[in-house]
Amino acid sequence: MRVKRTARLGASVAAFAMGVLCLAAPQAQATGSAATAAATVAPDCQGMCVLGVRAATHPEFDRFVIDLGEGAIPTWTTSVQTTPLTCCGDETNEHVVPIQGAQYLKIYLSPATRYDFANQTSVYTSPDFQTYGFPSLKGQGLTDIVDPEARAFHIGLALGDHSSYRIFKLTAPNRIVVDINH
Repeated sequence: MRVKRTARLGASVAAFAMGVLCLAAPQAQATGSAATAAATVAPDCQGMCVLGVRAATHPEFDRFVIDLGEGAIPTWTTSVQTTPLTCCGDETNEHVVPIQGAQYLKIYLSPATRYDFANQTSVYTSPDFQTYGFPSLKGQGLTDIVDPEARAFHIGLALGDHSSYRIFKLTAPNRIVVDINH
């Protein structure tokens, strides 16, 4: 009999606690989403926003990911070259991107940019260039300047010897993925 009474008391306490939580939860959620909605304003990248890049190595390949904002995924083109990547501007003020590779994969996304034109700020959170110690992916570097007329994003990857790659899109969240085989 004592066990039944303790079980009923425990159930009553649990029900009371759940009732308090249910009453408090909607109010907290409403306050949280109102604050989030007020603080979050979608950037105006005049196309797709490029938020950043990341990379990792796997047993068979190295993966490079370009993280994108909401909306239609931009089209891309690629080209491979053996000369070092250069950046920014016309021939009189270009400089070599400080990453080393046996060959370089240039990726162009359009319409896409790393700049929020409405707020005059960058939405791109990754370094402009970075080196990696991976088997096939040796580094990445931006190869463009922000140009509202072009609405394009250019990035280059430094690759090791005899690297082949495949590029594809994924959604939820939006991203462009480049797998570089070892």
